[in-house]
Amino acid sequence: MEQQVNGKYAVEYDEVDHIYRSVMATQGLLKNPGPPYYSNLKGGTMAHLFEYMADVYEDKDSMGWRDIIKIHKKEKKPSNPEGKPKTWNTYELSDYSWMTYRQAKDNADRIGLGITRLGVKKNDFFMVFAGTCPEWFLAAHACFSQSVTVVTAYDSMDENSIEFIIRQSEPKGIFADSITLPVVTKLMQKNSFGIKAIIYAGQDWEVKEHIKKLEDIQDRPFELVHINELKKTEPSGDGDKIQTVYPEPDDLACIMYTSGSTGQPKGAQLTHGNLMASIGSASAMVGDLIDKDKDVIISYLPLAHVLEFVISHFCSSMGCRLGFGRTRTLMDDAVAPSPGSERGIGDFKALRPTLMAGVPTIWERIRKGILDEVNKQSFPVRNLFFAALNTKWAIVQTTGSENAVTKLIDAAAFSKARELVGGRLRLALTGGAGISDETYRFLSMVMCYVISGYGLTEVCGVASVTMPRMGTRLRTVGPPAPSLELKLANVPDTEYTGDNGTGEIWFRGPSVMKGYFKLDDETKKVMTGDGWFKTGDIGTMNPDGTLSIKDRIKNMVKLAHGEYVALEKCETIYRDSNAIKNICIIAESGCPVLFAVVEPTKQGATGKEILEALKEVAKSGGLSKPETVQAVIVDDRDWTKNGFVTSSSKIKRREVKKAHEKEIEELLKKF
Repeated sequence: MEQQVNGKYAVEYDEVDHIYRSVMATQGLLKNPGPPYYSNLKGGTMAHLFEYMADVYEDKDSMGWRDIIKIHKKEKKPSNPEGKPKTWNTYELSDYSWMTYRQAKDNADRIGLGITRLGVKKNDFFMVFAGTCPEWFLAAHACFSQSVTVVTAYDSMDENSIEFIIRQSEPKGIFADSITLPVVTKLMQKNSFGIKAIIYAGQDWEVKEHIKKLEDIQDRPFELVHINELKKTEPSGDGDKIQTVYPEPDDLACIMYTSGSTGQPKGAQLTHGNLMASIGSASAMVGDLIDKDKDVIISYLPLAHVLEFVISHFCSSMGCRLGFGRTRTLMDDAVAPSPGSERGIGDFKALRPTLMAGVPTIWERIRKGILDEVNKQSFPVRNLFFAALNTKWAIVQTTGSENAVTKLIDAAAFSKARELVGGRLRLALTGGAGISDETYRFLSMVMCYVISGYGLTEVCGVASVTMPRMGTRLRTVGPPAPSLELKLANVPDTEYTGDNGTGEIWFRGPSVMKGYFKLDDETKKVMTGDGWFKTGDIGTMNPDGTLSIKDRIKNMVKLAHGEYVALEKCETIYRDSNAIKNICIIAESGCPVLFAVVEPTKQGATGKEILEALKEVAKSGGLSKPETVQAVIVDDRDWTKNGFVTSSSKIKRREVKKAHEKEIEELLKKF
C-alpha cells in the first residue's frame, strides 16, 4: 500500500465538499488490521486480536512490570518559612518481571471466566478504574473475551466524577487498585449501586485498610476478590478449555470517559470495529517502522486515555515487548536505592525502551531535565551542545533526513542526554495536545525522531500522524488516517472556509464513535445525520496532503481592536519558557489584551519576572503584539493536584478562570 503518490500523502477526494483521504484509502476506508502484519487474524474484534497475539507470539515476553517493595517518606522544608513542610515519597522498586503472550491470554481468559461466575454476563458493563499496569490490560481483555463492555475511568478522577460515571453506566463490576480503592470504598459505604463484584489489585500492605472497610459493610451485596485469585479460575464441565464468547464488530467494546475539562465526564461509545480500524490505521502508517524482535515500548500514560490504549495495543499486537512504568518513577530522582545500591534506577533506565508515546507536559519535563544537566556543565561543553543542536537541525532541514554526519553529532554531543530516557529510544510519539516548535525541534534532534500525532477519543485516537519519511517538520500532524476521511467545513463569521483550504475539521469513517452514552443532545451537537464528527478544531490542508492544526474554535477570541487570537497556539509557544510549568491565557472576545495565569517553575517568582520571560519567548516564537501577554497572575500551587489540569494534561480553562475571577476583574480595569 503506497503511502505517498505524486508527492502527496492525501488527496482532495471530493473537491466540492472539500473531503480529503489518505492515498492509502482512495479505494475505500480501512476497517481492520490486515496484511502484511496481521495475515492470520480471524475476526474483527479486540477478542480476536488478543487471541491472534497469543497464537503468533506464544512464549515471547509480552508485558513487564516493577513491583513496589517499599515507599520511603521524607519531609522537605518549605521555601517559605511560614509554609507547611511537604512530604516527598521515593519508591523502592523491583527489577522488571515479564509474562509471555500465552500467559497473558491465559490469565485474561481465567479472569473473564471468573467475573462471569461473579454475576457479570454478556453485554453487561464492567468498570476498569485503576492506574496503568498489566492488570488493567488483563481486566479489559477478560471483559472482551466474554462480550462484556469495559467502562474506563482515569485513576486521578475524584469521588464525584466516579459516582457520576457509575450512576450513568451502571456497571455490574469494578476493577480497582491501591490508588483507586479509597474512592471505591467511600462510594460503596454510601451505596452499592448494583455492583456485584469488586476485583482489586495490589499488595496486602497497600490495600488491607480499604479491603477491611469494604468487608465490614453490613450485608454487602458484592463479592470482593483479588485479581490474582481470578487468575486461578478453572473451567468446569467437558474439556479443559475456557470458551471465548466472541463479540461482534458492531458491539460496544468500551465506553471511554473523557477527563471532564468542561464539566461532567462524557462517555464515548467505541465499538470493537472502531478500535480495530484505528489499530489497523496505525499499522498501515507506521507498521514498517516496528521491529518486533527488538522494540520495547514503555507504557505509563493512563490506559483510560485513548492515545495510550490504542498505541499499547498496536505495538503489542506487532510483537513488541510492553513494559509498564509509572509517571512518578520514570526518572531516577523518585526511586529509592535498593539495599546494596548507591542510587535508585528509574523506569526509563531499568527498561531502556526503544519506543515511547507522550504528551507535551512529559516532553517539556524531559527537555527541561536535559537542559538542567547541560547547564551544569562548563561553558565550552554547553556551547558544544547547542552548536551541535543547531548544526544537526540545519543539516536535517537541508537534506530532509539524518545521515552519517548527524550520527557523528549524536555520538559526540547527545549520548549522555539520551541516557536520561534509557539510551535506546529511536521513535517517540507526541499527542494529546499541541507541542511547541522549540520542544519538538529540541527533542527530535537530541533524542530521536518524534512522530506528531493528532486524535480524539471520539475517533479512537488515531486521526493523523507524521512519518520519518516526511522528514523532520514543524507544525504538521501528517495526513489523515486511512480509516477516516476528513472534511474542512466553513467556520461562520471567519475567513476559515473549505475553499481557502482551512476550516473546522470533520471526520467520518470506521473509527468514528457511535455517540456519547446516554447523551443524545450532546451527540447531536457533534455528529451530523450522515456520520460526520465535528471536532471543534480548525485545520489547514497543506499542498502535500498533510494537516496542520491552528486551534480550537472555542479558543479563538476576537480582541477589542478586531484581531483574532488562537489561545492554545499561544500557550504552546509560551510553554517553551523555563520560567513556567503551566500557563492558561485568559481572554474573552472584546478583551483589550491577553492575560495569563501561570504555575511558575520556582516558588516565589514574581509576576513581573515571569512576564518579562514570557515576552522574550513571544518575541523569539514570532508572536504578534496582540498575541503577547501583557499581565501575569502567579499561582504556585501544583496544578496537577489542584484541579487545573485533566488526567490527559489539558488545562481546565474554566476552573482557572473561576479560581482567579477577582484578580482578572482587577486587571481588566487597568487595561
